[in-house]
Amino acid sequence: MPPLSDVTVLDVTQMVAGPFASMQLADLGADVYKVERPDGGELGRSNPPFVDGQSAYFAAVNRNKGSVALDLQSDRGREAFLSLAEKADVVVENHPPGRLERFGVGYDAVSERNPGIVYCSITGFGQTGPYRELPALDIVAQAMSGVMSMTGPADGKPHRAGVPIGDIAASMYAVQSIVLALYESERTGEGDYLDVSMLDCLIQWLTVRAGYSWGTGEPYPRMGNSLEEFVPYGIYETADGYLAVVVVADHHWEKLCTAIDREDLADDERFATAPARIENREAVDDLLESALARAPADKWFDRFREHRVPAAPVLDTQEVWRDEHVRARDLRTSVEADGTELPAIRYPVSVGDADGEITGGVPDLGEQTREALRAAGVDEERIEAVVAAIEPPSAE
Repeated sequence: MPPLSDVTVLDVTQMVAGPFASMQLADLGADVYKVERPDGGELGRSNPPFVDGQSAYFAAVNRNKGSVALDLQSDRGREAFLSLAEKADVVVENHPPGRLERFGVGYDAVSERNPGIVYCSITGFGQTGPYRELPALDIVAQAMSGVMSMTGPADGKPHRAGVPIGDIAASMYAVQSIVLALYESERTGEGDYLDVSMLDCLIQWLTVRAGYSWGTGEPYPRMGNSLEEFVPYGIYETADGYLAVVVVADHHWEKLCTAIDREDLADDERFATAPARIENREAVDDLLESALARAPADKWFDRFREHRVPAAPVLDTQEVWRDEHVRARDLRTSVEADGTELPAIRYPVSVGDADGEITGGVPDLGEQTREALRAAGVDEERIEAVVAAIEPPSAE
């Protein structure tokens, strides 16, 4: 059995940070029911691009889930949610602080009905502090965390990361913390409330960059694709594309010189040691750019692989799936959404019987409403009352 096969999760999330967290729990075997507003569902369903009417954005973070349509602002919807929560193990939500409390389905209301619940709230700034009520999307967290200050060209504006790392960092910490809280609950029988802040999570990701500032008393510099500690380190243009190359140790430099047919540079006193290469950074970069311009990126990658120099071609989000190593790792799969097969990325680690295979598609809005309420022990009369309140009458 997959490791989380006995765990039931109520997913009250939207966009990326929350849905990606609950999807990982689903990939590891949990039964995840996505609770959505009846009129259109969560915001991600309307985000482009669309394939045969299905949002590829939504599908990327909402597979392996069921969908339950409830109006949490109504008495019936609120009571139905609390009935589901009584039988659940986890609630994950990423609404602004206080919103679900106003609907009557916050942690206090849920834990009163189910003291063992693990209730995880993901927000931009967390549940405390002067910024707690400010809206925060990924770019806001990247900006305030210090991450953006050191990303981008040295003589230009700070850049955000291409991947929404604020959302993803919060998702990963949420899953880690939920699993730890479930483990603790097994021992104590008590649930927990988890306050996950996108900003907090990205600040911990500073790690050695924070160490640099603490050690020097200076901000870590923005250097584009270069790195202060190592030379060469960066993105270099070839005859037809770009190659990432890094030399950490002197023996890497010797191998690089052999790979580019410039063995004479290995003993050049300007480049033979790491301190010398740092002092002569521009000369190193110019030499490497000049050498790499002679041939295409795939040829240089083959040469560097042969000589075991740390390097990689810069692949775009289509090219990556054609790479032989990525294909061998079998990361790409597919997911079904209302009869349409959409590409998907499997969970990247096998854990017990959870091997990353997708066992459930992308749910239609409200598809599992009745199923989830029945599993929670709600009687048929109440179920039909809940469904009737959210479904438009059929035309006759």
